[in-house]
Formats: sequence, structure tokens, C-alpha cells
Amino acid sequence: MELPPSYEAVQLEVERRLHQYLHVTREKILQIVIVGANDGGEIQRLKLSYPCCRFLCFEPSPAWYNKLTADFAGRDFVESRQLALAESSGSATFYELPLGGNGSLLPPDGERWSLMTRMSDNRVTTYDVEVSTLDHEARDLSRIDLLWMDVQGAEGHVLKGGRNTLERTEAVFLEVSLVPSAYNGGMLFSEVDETLSQYGFACVGLGTDGWNFGGNALWIKEVNRRAMATEER
Repeated sequence: MELPPSYEAVQLEVERRLHQYLHVTREKILQIVIVGANDGGEIQRLKLSYPCCRFLCFEPSPAWYNKLTADFAGRDFVESRQLALAESSGSATFYELPLGGNGSLLPPDGERWSLMTRMSDNRVTTYDVEVSTLDHEARDLSRIDLLWMDVQGAEGHVLKGGRNTLERTEAVFLEVSLVPSAYNGGMLFSEVDETLSQYGFACVGLGTDGWNFGGNALWIKEVNRRAMATEER
């Protein structure tokens, strides 16, 4: 049997077994926030695993936001907002590359992006987007079971605008890079890990692509308290 790449394996753990890491039943996973939702491809899989969960999604790209809202029209467990998130509110330039899900608030290095993705077409489309903060948008959520983020290097900006929210968050799943990414100013995995550790998170899963050393990582809060603890019901 061929195993999935390690970065896919980490995502599968989140999609199928997050409740085990949090030591709760599946039904206790109630709120997931997705920043950089794209078309929301993971939402239905997460909903199958965590049937009581609601989703708050953010996607600044008009094309992807329209697809996201169309695909989940009438699904009352999904709320979508056409926003980018950063450390402060306002407006900003958004940079979009030809590969879906590769848009960012950070300007890309086209040549490095092509090298890392093995795609020759690195044309960049730019447009202005509305920006808010995670703290403002999630202010009414008393608890977040999972913060899922795919923002192409801009994780640090989102985290700076979400300090209060991180205090109420149990798990964080991010796209990460061990080496400088194709987006200027992007945080390295080590920097993200240091930031999240200040809020009591420990990295419990890291999987990377052997070509570009980008991948996915999962952090869980208060692992010492959770380890070997009886499942909460």
C-alpha cells in the first residue's frame, strides 16, 4: 500500500481524528474557523467527521468566494465572509497566481514560485481587497476548536491580529515552510512555532514536501494536560 505524502497525512489527521488529539468525542467539535478558504473543499470532509460543527470561512478572492458561497448555499452550518485577515483592518493589495489557492497579501517572487511549484506560468493578478482582523471577526465565538489557515506566507499577519482569539482556540492547522517561501516576508515554520508556543500550543504533527520543504503542521494547546486524559463527553 502506498502511503500519502506526509503533508497530506497531517491534513488527514485533522480531517479525521482531531477529536482524538483534543480528547473529546466527535460531537464536541463545534466550531472551525477557516482563513483562506478558497472553494472550501475540506468543509464537507470535516463535517462528515464532526457532524455538529459549524464553519466560519474567510476568502478575499471574488472568484473563489463566489464559488464557495454557491457550493454551500443553503447550508446553515457554513458562514462565509469576503475578507482577508491581517494585523489591522482596512484595504490591501491581494496577489493572485495561476494555481488555485495561491493568492496572498504578500507579494510573490515569481521565479521562486515557479521553481517551488514547477509551474512556468507565474503571471500575477493584483486587486484591492477588504481586510479585517481575526480578533474582530471572531469576537462572538466563545471557543474555537480549530483554526485552519492557508494564506501563503501571511500567517504571521493573521496571528498578530488574532491574539485574543488564540486564547480561546484549541488547535491550529497551518500551511508552513521550513525554508523561505515564494512570498516575500512569509514566516518560517520555526517562527510560527515560536509564536504559537507563547499561547500554550505544541506542534504535534509536521509533514513536508521533499521537493520544496513546504507542507502542513498541526498544533494542539495544553498537550501536558490532555496526554492520557480520559475523553470528555
